[in-house]
Amino acid sequence: MIKETSGDFLQRLRGFYYVAEQGSITDATVMMGRVQPTITHQIKSLEKELGVDLFDRSSRKMELTPQGRILLEKAISLFEVIKDIKSEFEKKEMEYEGKIVIAASHAIVDAYLSQYIAKFRTAHPAVLFHLEGGIFEMVFEKVESGEVDFGIAFYGDPLPKTMICHDLFEADVKLIAPKNNAFFPGKFPTLKQIAKAPLILFTRTGKIDPFIERPFAQEQLKPNVVITHNNFSSVKKYVAMGMGVAILGGYTVYEEDERLMDVYPLDRYYPKRKYGLLLRKRKYLSPAVKGFLETIKPDIQFTK
Repeated sequence: MIKETSGDFLQRLRGFYYVAEQGSITDATVMMGRVQPTITHQIKSLEKELGVDLFDRSSRKMELTPQGRILLEKAISLFEVIKDIKSEFEKKEMEYEGKIVIAASHAIVDAYLSQYIAKFRTAHPAVLFHLEGGIFEMVFEKVESGEVDFGIAFYGDPLPKTMICHDLFEADVKLIAPKNNAFFPGKFPTLKQIAKAPLILFTRTGKIDPFIERPFAQEQLKPNVVITHNNFSSVKKYVAMGMGVAILGGYTVYEEDERLMDVYPLDRYYPKRKYGLLLRKRKYLSPAVKGFLETIKPDIQFTK
C-alpha cells in the first residue's frame, strides 16, 4: 500500500532538487522560473513533511545535511523514472534538420564535442555538422563575425561586448609520461624535474603557451622542448612510445591513457581553465542549433 502524500510533494521535491544542485535559492529561482518566497516555502514544507532538516543553515551557502544528501540521491532517481515514464507516452520529439556550424579547438572537437554530436545525430539524422578546428583566437573571430553558430573555448579575459559566454566546464592540467618512466622517481614530480625531462609540447603555434610556461619562468626554469605538435592525440602517442613527457588539459586524458601511461596532476602549479559556449549577441539560432545547445547545456537560457 502506498501512503497518500500532499499534492504539492513533487513540486516541493523539485524545488529542493534545484536548490541542492545549485547551492543557492537565488540560482534555483532562475533555473525554475519561480520567485524566491515560493521555493523557500517549498523547502520548509518539505522539511516539515519529512520531519528532518535538509540544509545546514549555519553557513551562507545552502549546504546539504546528511539527510539532505540521502534525499537528493533518491530525488534524482525519482525524476529519472518520471522522465522515462513520460517519454514512453509523449509524442515523438521534434525532428531537427539543417546545418550546425561550430568553431572550437581540435582538442575540444575530439575529446568533448564528439560524444554530444554522436548522441544528437542519432536522434536527428537530418542535421549536418560542420566543425571549424583551430586556435582560440580563430574561435573568437568566427563567433564575433557570425561565420559560425557558436564556439567553444577557454576564456579568462573580459569578452567582447558583442559576445555572450555560458559556462561549460573547468579543466585541470595533467602531466603524462611513459608507463613506469625513469624521468620522475616520486609520485609528484617537481617543476625542476619536469624541466629536465624531454617535453613533447602540444602547441597550436609552435611556441610554448604562456599559460604553460608561466610556472617555469617564475622558478627561472626552461623546459627541455624536443618536439612540438598541434595534435594532442599524436603528442600522447609519442609519449607512450617513451620519447618524452607532455602537459595537457585534463579533459584530453582518457581512462585508456591512464592504463598506457603514468598520469600526474599538476594542480599545484596550474589553476583550472574555464571553458564556455561563445555566442554572438542577437544572432539568429535555428531550432536545430538551439536543440543541440540544450543537449550540451540543458539549463541554457536563450536571450533575444
